Amino acid sequence: MAVMASVVHVPVMLQEVLRYLEVRPDGRYIDATVGLGGHAEAIAARLGPEGRLLAIDQDAEALEFARTRLAPFGRRVSLVRGNFRDLAAIAEEHGFREVDGILFDLGVSSLQLERAERGFSFFREGPLDMRMDPARQELTAAEVVNEWSEEEIAEVLRRYGEVRQARRVARAIVRARPLRTTWELARAVEQAVGGARDHTKIHPATKVFLALRICVNGELDSLDAALPQAHGLLGFGPDGRRGGRLVILAFHSLEDRIVKRFLERVTRDCLCPPALPVCRCGHRRTMRLLTPKAIRPSDAEVARNPRARSAILRAAERIA
Repeated sequence: MAVMASVVHVPVMLQEVLRYLEVRPDGRYIDATVGLGGHAEAIAARLGPEGRLLAIDQDAEALEFARTRLAPFGRRVSLVRGNFRDLAAIAEEHGFREVDGILFDLGVSSLQLERAERGFSFFREGPLDMRMDPARQELTAAEVVNEWSEEEIAEVLRRYGEVRQARRVARAIVRARPLRTTWELARAVEQAVGGARDHTKIHPATKVFLALRICVNGELDSLDAALPQAHGLLGFGPDGRRGGRLVILAFHSLEDRIVKRFLERVTRDCLCPPALPVCRCGHRRTMRLLTPKAIRPSDAEVARNPRARSAILRAAERIA
């Protein structure tokens, strides 16, 4: 717990998240990725005695940190260990059948990045793990880089990290085997691309670590599965009561692409090809887009919290 206590957690785009959620004192909310509890704490603080928050995370360490942080709110908050790909089942089990808002804060938490033994960051030397739920997951980054073929590694780098020189980097990784630590992997990547940084000025290993983390944790598949479940949990009614709201913070283009595609589908009345003169699909929109353009963090926030720089917020409201 001493290590946890040393982690400084600053929730990203907190005011924007609260603005779009519009927390009601008597509402029911789900934080599908509670992490260290920063957003959840702000949501819970706006709930009255009848309000409820279901806080979910697959990382046991993060969940314990959040449990301590959210303890003052008592029974208003229920904490559950689980993966949001099972969102509907978790919500049903805990009595959250129709909710007023759901938040997804995607990506990796401060705690995971700070703990060298978790292997998420090359800024600290540690084992090549990268599992968000080590007790329940078998595949590690070490297995991918040391046992998968050059072709398979290159495909992971291309698909999940959009690494431009994927084959070259994969070849360097295979040649450097066995790779045991984050620093060894980072050095292999540097050697493959000459230590150069791309036009965004990021370290060449950044996208490689991102790709491996997404692969190990199945993050994009989980997001694809979770969004329709979240849609189904959001309440709406004919009595003029505002519909449930979905707020999503993404941190890279692949996540945001999935979110944007989903929101485009549920906020449109017709999904027919543009060439068709008459709608034949019969699709009707069930959500109203609250963010026609993605919301980005302010310059002031990025200056205070550099990890916010890549955040992308999108939000929508259930209407039918």
